[in-house]
Amino acid sequence: MTIKDKILIIKQRLRLDMNGVASKSMRDGGIGYGLNFGVGLAALKEIAGETEHDSSLAIALWKENVRECKMLASMIYPADEFPIELADMWVEEIEWPDLAQTCSMYLFSRMPEASVTAFRWIASQSEMVRYCGFLTIAHQMRQGKEMNERYVTELRDQAQTALADGCTLPALAAQTVMDILERNGNDGQN
Repeated sequence: MTIKDKILIIKQRLRLDMNGVASKSMRDGGIGYGLNFGVGLAALKEIAGETEHDSSLAIALWKENVRECKMLASMIYPADEFPIELADMWVEEIEWPDLAQTCSMYLFSRMPEASVTAFRWIASQSEMVRYCGFLTIAHQMRQGKEMNERYVTELRDQAQTALADGCTLPALAAQTVMDILERNGNDGQN
């Protein structure tokens, strides 16, 4: 079966799970994907579980201008094979918070060199890239990644800067990071 055939099957499944009300609500809220089936995360996780985890298929899905295909791409790309160069390209293409959240949770936080990459993203001029950086670190912390004191100090400084900056999305994700640090006794360890 070709990748094109696999994508066709995935899109057929997405149509079965389509939620027109959710799709319209997102469109009305300004979330303007080329195509949005309004499929929820639970259904996407189910589809991802039934789909071969393959980098070539994930790349092809990412190229589709479809909300759910991009989200599925982040769920089926084998994280240990995800190159930093591709992560940098994908993160620059993310326009909407829901895709940033999904990519950060399922792929970015699990890729090789995730922490180093996320710290670089936090320093970006792009609000969405900074948002992904903080989300990636938050997910790593939730996954139990241990951090040394210098890392925690730098992370706290970056988060405080983002909170003072006033950019809504990075500030929200930075607050999440600060909350996790606080819950973990300020040492960054789970």
